Amino acid sequence: MHRPDAARTGGGQSGGMVQRTNQEEAMYRKIIAGHDGTEGGDDALALADAIRRMTGAELTVIGVFPEGPFVDHEQTVEYARKVEAAADRVGAECDAFPEASPARGLNNAAEELGADLIVVGSRRKSAPGHVSAGHVGLQMLHGAPCAVLIAPEGVRDGDFALGEIGVAFDGSPEARLAQDAAVSLAQETGAAIRLISVLNAEASAFGWGYGVIDLEEQMREIYGERLDEAASRIPDGIKVQKELLSRGPVSDLIEEAAKRVDLLVVGSRGYGPLRRVLLGSVSAPLVKHCPSPVLVVPRGATNERTGTGSSAVAQEAR
Repeated sequence: MHRPDAARTGGGQSGGMVQRTNQEEAMYRKIIAGHDGTEGGDDALALADAIRRMTGAELTVIGVFPEGPFVDHEQTVEYARKVEAAADRVGAECDAFPEASPARGLNNAAEELGADLIVVGSRRKSAPGHVSAGHVGLQMLHGAPCAVLIAPEGVRDGDFALGEIGVAFDGSPEARLAQDAAVSLAQETGAAIRLISVLNAEASAFGWGYGVIDLEEQMREIYGERLDEAASRIPDGIKVQKELLSRGPVSDLIEEAAKRVDLLVVGSRGYGPLRRVLLGSVSAPLVKHCPSPVLVVPRGATNERTGTGSSAVAQEAR
């Protein structure tokens, strides 16, 4: 690849306060942070560095550079210097990928480097503390080869702490993969887990000619059993809470619940290529407006070291 000289590999990984460095069991071993030279890029880098320090993962800062006869070489070199300087601030590697589309460039970088996680910032003028995926983030969330984490506006200005991880859970194989990702992070960071499910009880009564049957209690029992089963799969030592919400659109209720967690994990939609991120009806609204970082797990994602999460979706795909 032809890469600007100023963006070639920078310094090595810094020490950091790693709570567990056994990458043989870590779900996220290689993280890339997309940096576009803006404050949104600084947000992505700050969150990626925080996750790196918690998990012991490798971190590479990626700059995507346009190519062609009409590209301003001086601007490209200046951007390369910004990316290199950002990587140096956290003691991370940096690399450059030539591509007209930033989203395609980051996806190519993830493929080439074998990344498990891509971190990008929110669009400009997002509400402080809120996620709002911009054009690049939305493009990436329709086919990224690994999990994608959207950093909220302003996370660069504070110390990110992972005390509780929320999981949007509906009992689907994709939701179970989201739960597996949350469990992996909780094991590495000591965070608690909150399983969040939504009872869609907008029409709680249904008539069959024998009178009106109230289904809400039956639905509540079914959803409660799903949450109980999901909670039973979480290893001992991880604090878990269950939250069953009702009366409102699913994405709105989960967004409200996200105010009580430090990170929200959601699955991809239930069809499409395996091991690719594809936004669904719940994840799509959340990445546009959410009061916490949002981690979108690709369909068919697997922790290759432990085998976590592969079997259920593989069976569904057959």
